[in-house]
Amino acid sequence: MERIIKFEGVNFYYNYGKLNETHVLKDINFEIYQGEFVAVFGPSGCGKSTLLYLISGIEKAQKGNIEVLNKNYNSASLEELAVFRQIAFGLIFQSFNLLPSLKVIDNVMLPMAFIGVSSKKRKERALYLLERLGIKDLAERYPHELSGGQQQRVGIARALANDPPIILADEPIGNLDSKNARIVMDLLKEINQKDGKTVVMVTHQAWSLYVVDRIFYLKDGELVKVETKGKKKEKEVIRINSSYYWKGLFPRLPRIQVFAKVLAHHLLRNRTEYEIARLEDLILKFVKKQINAEEFFKYLDLPFTQGGVGLSKKKANQLVYIIEDLIQKRKTLSKIYKELETQDFEPIEDELEQIKNWLFEDKEIYLSPIQKIRFFEILYERMKNIISQESFIKILDLPIEKGGVGLRSDLALKIAEKLDNYLKSGALI
Repeated sequence: MERIIKFEGVNFYYNYGKLNETHVLKDINFEIYQGEFVAVFGPSGCGKSTLLYLISGIEKAQKGNIEVLNKNYNSASLEELAVFRQIAFGLIFQSFNLLPSLKVIDNVMLPMAFIGVSSKKRKERALYLLERLGIKDLAERYPHELSGGQQQRVGIARALANDPPIILADEPIGNLDSKNARIVMDLLKEINQKDGKTVVMVTHQAWSLYVVDRIFYLKDGELVKVETKGKKKEKEVIRINSSYYWKGLFPRLPRIQVFAKVLAHHLLRNRTEYEIARLEDLILKFVKKQINAEEFFKYLDLPFTQGGVGLSKKKANQLVYIIEDLIQKRKTLSKIYKELETQDFEPIEDELEQIKNWLFEDKEIYLSPIQKIRFFEILYERMKNIISQESFIKILDLPIEKGGVGLRSDLALKIAEKLDNYLKSGALI
């Protein structure tokens, strides 16, 4: 098989060279071959998504060498990588990242517009892909009219629009119930086996590994293990990886603390590490009966700056119910993990829309469809800390023809500062 992705001694830092420098990925070495289905597996915050965004060229490593399809990233500019990304990769996101103001068919057609495909051919291919994925009848609907499973199938169609050789999927089933998650995994398997696409998927859900060829285990920014799955059955894969997940990641912690850590990471997987740590501490107190259910709910509902987690009352109630249920039934960690895999938490698409409106509320600014989709993508990436504030400002300021949003420099800076103040406050909409 032909090698199409190579990482050699790759290191990545946030705030490189500054006092608050964070070493996110440490001396990563691997090769991925044409037609493989590879999963990057590990807990929240271990660097999985950052690895994916280094492959795509959204972020550049400070040390080491990355080659994709014989293109050396060290010698390529951000502008060159932006163009390369349009033809080399199809990206699938956990929160779908569909442009809410455009119909389904227009969302699928957008990537083709970026590389100059004619309107007629764009529409023909978009309809073909929607039909193949069983959602052609939804072509004229808007994203808010679709279920989560339908939106993710639209996202897959969009990823396939330019017929890229590599599909990158960042937690593609993270916001889906078990039925729709299974549909999406089977679609990714089909794309890999029938279309010959190379698929690299980030996941923390052990059951989904049944479709992959190899598993890259990531822990604290290090690639600690690479496993070839071979012909293991699905149940065996789940058992092996659940065992690794629990026994390998926190070997020195007391069982009750592992319980709190696991729950916090799964229940707040779209939130910051500070919010997750706060929830972990509260769960531990609740389990030890240091606080009761009423006090637990109060802290979940309180703003982060006042010692709480900053959830809505609806989500706070949901978490109290789930955790009480798990404690009362005295489930083992492996059973807890299996149940959490199927919890259907609402996506953050609505939250991103509200934040966008808030950021622009006092400015009459028109964004074209291309500007909007780029803005939503980098807003999502900044919210997940995939890209730094510096990169966020650069992409906001970068001209449209070079892959950016095309805002004025002063406006880009103001928006970035306003967003960072929001993130530091821990407030949630």
